[in-house]
Amino acid sequence: MTMPIDLLDSFGRKHDYLRLSITDNCNFRCLYCMPDEPFKSTSSVELMSSREIFEIARVFVHHYGINKIRITGGEPLVRHDFENIIRQISKLNVNTGVTTNGVLLHKYFDALEECNVKNLNISIDSLDREKFKYITKRDLFQPVWDNIKESIRRGFNVKLNMVVMRGFNDDEIPEFIALSHHYPIELRFIEFMPFTGNSWEKAKVIPVAEMLDLVSQHFTFEKITDQKNDTSRKYRISEESKGVFGLISTMSNAFCAGCNRIRITSDGKMKNCLFGADEFDLLKAFRNEEDLLELIQLGITRKHKEKGGQFSEMGSVKNQSIVNRSMIKIGG
Repeated sequence: MTMPIDLLDSFGRKHDYLRLSITDNCNFRCLYCMPDEPFKSTSSVELMSSREIFEIARVFVHHYGINKIRITGGEPLVRHDFENIIRQISKLNVNTGVTTNGVLLHKYFDALEECNVKNLNISIDSLDREKFKYITKRDLFQPVWDNIKESIRRGFNVKLNMVVMRGFNDDEIPEFIALSHHYPIELRFIEFMPFTGNSWEKAKVIPVAEMLDLVSQHFTFEKITDQKNDTSRKYRISEESKGVFGLISTMSNAFCAGCNRIRITSDGKMKNCLFGADEFDLLKAFRNEEDLLELIQLGITRKHKEKGGQFSEMGSVKNQSIVNRSMIKIGG
């Protein structure tokens, strides 16, 4: 087997992290992720099969040295062959993680452990049952919280993702911060991002600088070292804290310069940026037995310097003019 080559864009950024969506179906209806209009999931014939997911992922691992794969959705655990997909991906011997809303995790803990999946990103935007129900349209806070605690008990590397929205859940920041002191987790506050149909408003975005100011009103904290490609800037309340908290500043202070991520949607389109309009149909090429390497190289060379080339500063965002998919169609 030939040695893998670096997957470099025109700005010299090396891509070694693949975010792989396996479904755009979800058992939640979160307002920042789902479009306002009636939503229809992709038909099964248009989705990558479990074999196609594995074979396309293998190209990235063997030819480009991808060393980290994150399985996303939609909600990946609603897919009937999720366990088979995880078992296949585990054969690639890369750092594997799953992003989930957590409600079905109890069904798959054993399989995840058997496949050496260490990393779980779990979305939870409120610790208040009624707010949780409002944002997800589902009254399922308790099973999600129970599965979070079980994930911690079993020793998974747990990251909790909270999308912060002004006037809705920003008052819960201190309560979330306390979790990072008492539990061995990384608690991540994420700026509200614009996607097709998600009713994004600039006024709802709380920049990370303001989040830190809110934190400082309740806690003292200290900066800890971030890794090269980290999307979050991490802190902890004290040396006695069991965990850390981080802030993801996609809108107010983007981390595009250190981006190492490639995305594949559940229908097999490669996206070189979360905000990018360009898509490259790997699934069609695979089914037609065409050369994926040429298409992947084309996709990476067309990557923009920042934010898919659609906007730069938050003040310039015009949500209705952004050419993209809804978040659930892209993959988290």
